[in-house]
Amino acid sequence: MVFIFVAAIAAKANPGGFSDEELEKFANAVTQVINLQQQGQTEMIEAIEDNDLTVQRFNEINMQAQQMPLEEVEATDEEMENFENANQAVERVQMQLEEILIGTIEEEGLTLEKYEEIMTEYQQNPELQQRIQELMQ
Repeated sequence: MVFIFVAAIAAKANPGGFSDEELEKFANAVTQVINLQQQGQTEMIEAIEDNDLTVQRFNEINMQAQQMPLEEVEATDEEMENFENANQAVERVQMQLEEILIGTIEEEGLTLEKYEEIMTEYQQNPELQQRIQELMQ
């Protein structure tokens, strides 16, 4: 009976069964990841706008391009050229961002697998969300 009570207290203290150290590393990594993703998004917007497209128009062409051959997309030749250039620039930013994010997670002392495991549990577990939010403050 005492063992069950102690186990319940331990589970309450560390929702999801992760150690305090893992949760602290995760909280630090998440804070950095959020900032890096915001920077990456800004860079992608700039890449699109540098190619004379609005983000809305880029997204419209992109949606069409996913549903039909490029030749059938409703866009001028100039828009298509701008779209292709912007798309390549966005993909470069995404690839660079992915490398930086993985490096950041690993610098915090977590494997990508452990980060994803904690993130999955975080998304489903309100107690873990609360614990992580406390650590992020």
